[in-house]
Amino acid sequence: MEYPHEKEILKFLKDKNLIVVSNRGPIEFQQTHDNIKMKRGAGGLVSTLMPLMEALNGVWIASAMTPGDVEEATRFPGNKVPIPKHDPKFWVQFVLEEKKRYEEYYSVISNPLLWFLQHYMWNSPYTPDIDDKIHQAWKNGYIHMNKKFADHVVKECKRNEKEPMIMLQDYHLYLCPAFIRHKLEKTFLSHFIHIPWPQSDYFNILPYYMRESIIDSLLSNDILGFHIPRYVNNFLGTCEEFADKIDYENKIVHLNNNKTHVKSYPISVDSEGIKKLAASKEVLEKEEIVKNIKGDKFLYYRTDRADLSKNIIRGFKAFDIFLDKHPEYIGKVVFLTTGKPTRQQINEYKYYLNDIHSIIKEINHKYGDNNWKPIECLFKADYNLVVAAFKNYDCIIVNPISDGMNIVPKEAAVINKENGVLILSETAGCFDEIKDDSIPVNPYDISETAEAFYKAITMGENERKKRLVNLNNIVASRNIYDWITDQFRDIKSIRNEM
Repeated sequence: MEYPHEKEILKFLKDKNLIVVSNRGPIEFQQTHDNIKMKRGAGGLVSTLMPLMEALNGVWIASAMTPGDVEEATRFPGNKVPIPKHDPKFWVQFVLEEKKRYEEYYSVISNPLLWFLQHYMWNSPYTPDIDDKIHQAWKNGYIHMNKKFADHVVKECKRNEKEPMIMLQDYHLYLCPAFIRHKLEKTFLSHFIHIPWPQSDYFNILPYYMRESIIDSLLSNDILGFHIPRYVNNFLGTCEEFADKIDYENKIVHLNNNKTHVKSYPISVDSEGIKKLAASKEVLEKEEIVKNIKGDKFLYYRTDRADLSKNIIRGFKAFDIFLDKHPEYIGKVVFLTTGKPTRQQINEYKYYLNDIHSIIKEINHKYGDNNWKPIECLFKADYNLVVAAFKNYDCIIVNPISDGMNIVPKEAAVINKENGVLILSETAGCFDEIKDDSIPVNPYDISETAEAFYKAITMGENERKKRLVNLNNIVASRNIYDWITDQFRDIKSIRNEM
């Protein structure tokens, strides 16, 4: 375990049954032609909580996402898989469900309905059409799966004599706290939401009964966490319609004799971990690919899942305007984009990925020749390649429509060797924290973003260096372990008050 505050946390948790609950778990089983292989999940949540899970023999409750998950889960009582099997350090308890119900829960309600809502992605004159399909999916899919998750949590709590320490994660499980609270009245519940919370008027796109169910359930938690204060304030505003009382000064909401502390916990990165990875053989090999693409040119870079919220197409439209207005840079710059497809079972995502490839092809045809392509696209899941690009970009663009935090600018700054400049959307979750050392852009304003591309390439070396140093200082002041430590300190404090 690598936590700076590990002794403090473990002392608090030593007599607790740590239960983490999320739609996607920390590991995944993949079937091959002759056996099943286990793959560890990526992302900050897994890497941050895994040492705690192993130290405390915790339980992670998650959906079975693959046929391998299902096959492995059915080999063990209660679908509770020991990890590793020969010497268990923690358990993953899989929630199994028939495909149709899971698709209603995930691909109709969680994504796109809630995801689009919370990222301001609906085109309100036309979408969404909340029809019978959505109402049925809410009832038969979303409510059903949340209740099923809650049943697994309750069973785990009753199975173990230790006091449960339940940590629910994200928007897939909004209704889960109420179901748990109904069965376990005095159990401490915390829930962290990793995506933005929209302003209350926009949240009203949802039918009243859905809004009421979500808020009633989230206010069954003792602590509700968001990344930044803006989302805390938006949530408090949304509660006005439903709460008995709101204490805006202390960020506490009262409903049905329950008191919910609404907190912000800005997530950051494991600086030492990414530095170590950046020096690895695997990244050094990928760096040759990046350097070959860059050559002697100015390297613009972006890395995203092909999610509509990431605003990828407007970024390329802005690059088109930049090249059109400043033809002197044709052949002297290159834009590398990496990432991966996501949620291709949902039509909106499938169409968006096609549109990304179409605009790249269009720009390359418009400006490129046999010796040079303006945009190089390596769209595949390869984090070693991403880290290699982080080391070598001259300018990185992060221009989401909206997101929970977005740690890409933080990860990139830690290992960049080129005094790289950051173009950053005003609506990125991390904007308030690092805006002074970025070139800020309105994510909808492609003319302003085109001008940002020009500012980046014409910025003096001293200014570039100063900004990168400042970014690194900000990242160094708070790491990913502070994020989880702050949550446990508040849990301890509030639980003691109760």
